[in-house]
Amino acid sequence: MASFFIPLTGLNSDSTALNTIANDLANMNTTAFKSQSVNFSDLFYQQIGSAGSGDLLQLGAGTQVSSIETNFTTGSPNTTGVNTDVALQGNGFFVVGSGGNQVLTRAGNFSTDASGNLITANGLSVMGFPALNGVVNTNAPLAAINVPENKVQSPQATSSFGMNATLDSAAAVGATTSGQVKVYDSLGRDYQATVKYTKTGTNAWTYSIAMPDTLTANSSTAAGVVTDLYNFGANGGTLATVNSGTNLTVTGPTASGSATITAPAVTAGETVAAYATALQAAVTAAGIAGVTVTASAAGQLSISGAGISTSGSVIQDPVPSASATGALTFDVNGNLVSPATNVTGISFAGLSDGAATLSMTWNLFGPSGAGNISQVDQTSGVSATSQNGFPSGEYAGFSIGADGTVTASFSNGQKLNVGQVALANVANLQGLKDLGSGDYATTLASGTASIGVSGSSGLGTMQGGALEASNVNISAEFSDLIIAQRAFEANSKAVTTFDTVTQETINMIH
Repeated sequence: MASFFIPLTGLNSDSTALNTIANDLANMNTTAFKSQSVNFSDLFYQQIGSAGSGDLLQLGAGTQVSSIETNFTTGSPNTTGVNTDVALQGNGFFVVGSGGNQVLTRAGNFSTDASGNLITANGLSVMGFPALNGVVNTNAPLAAINVPENKVQSPQATSSFGMNATLDSAAAVGATTSGQVKVYDSLGRDYQATVKYTKTGTNAWTYSIAMPDTLTANSSTAAGVVTDLYNFGANGGTLATVNSGTNLTVTGPTASGSATITAPAVTAGETVAAYATALQAAVTAAGIAGVTVTASAAGQLSISGAGISTSGSVIQDPVPSASATGALTFDVNGNLVSPATNVTGISFAGLSDGAATLSMTWNLFGPSGAGNISQVDQTSGVSATSQNGFPSGEYAGFSIGADGTVTASFSNGQKLNVGQVALANVANLQGLKDLGSGDYATTLASGTASIGVSGSSGLGTMQGGALEASNVNISAEFSDLIIAQRAFEANSKAVTTFDTVTQETINMIH
């Protein structure tokens, strides 16, 4: 009978509404959960006649669930302080996937796996645009975001340096001043490059750049004979010179006990071979027996003997290029006029650690074209230095910026962009297929997902160290719950009423 069917359709629809509300309430604390609401529509109508005026007499057949809409409004961000958490604020979804399958999600409670891949709570890879040498390529195909955990960042040799200096215009001819800047070679070893300025005349100075290379011994012992080896680099045997800052001492046995000698002073430009000869003479003159000092063509200084020891270090000057010296000219206002451009081609060869020749540009001028070195009537001095090299560094952590850029940080203070988290959106949000676990799949109804980056094409922005909360409104849900409950009770009452009527009808027959 229709009398039973109609309220049963109401009970069925009300049951769907109650289940939907219950699901919303159950997910009040689910990250980035989107609440749903149920919409009803009436079923078909049966014409049972017409009125005298010709108006149709139509009898309804009940109700049905016409749609279940998802509320995609943004939930509030809750700060967690966890660097792998990301709250998406505004339109869009994160793109995640496994293999060739990609789905969408708003849940940003990410983590990293054993390989350093950024993954979702259910193990899907977080997709984004890759980066090469710190530069993100947003035109490249999406790839899994990988964080270089437990990796070492390679060093970067200094290729340019700068120095903000003031030279005293009142200084006497021959006066000198200097400034130092730390630079790095291709293996990450650091050196103190010293720029020495010498006054040569009115508004005229010269400069010379030196980069002492400190050597410590590689010591070994065989059959009681100690050998201390100092490697001066590839050019050491014939070209590299020993710096006068050497503080090497040699201690060894003598006929009356033992003696310690300090390595002799070195003449400017003296080769390693000549230095070895001078050191051998000093050891012999002190009466230290059984000590042999040699220099190899490969640029190695060897000190060997039974019962000897050395301390301190040897300092060499790597071979500089011609551009490591030059002249500076200033105008009457103290502005640098010559050189008119940055000095290029400054190089130092024969580094003791075997690194590549260090080639640098000296930035005499800033980005605006103003000179970094000036001459005024005040005491000479260096106010700031800069350079672009750095040593190797161990991975220290990463962060995700508002634009989705994933930036790794290292113990050497450097930061490196390793990728950019991609976002996507569809034309019809209600057409998405809910897969559970906060994931959605595109369908023909939703349209194909369009991929972009945070803050572009109507896409939202990201907040690192936070998670998007559920957008369930408990007050609204309780109100809807009461309405759905009353509708269910009303339809139940209709069923019991029709049951009573039917029973009375049956009794009439019997």
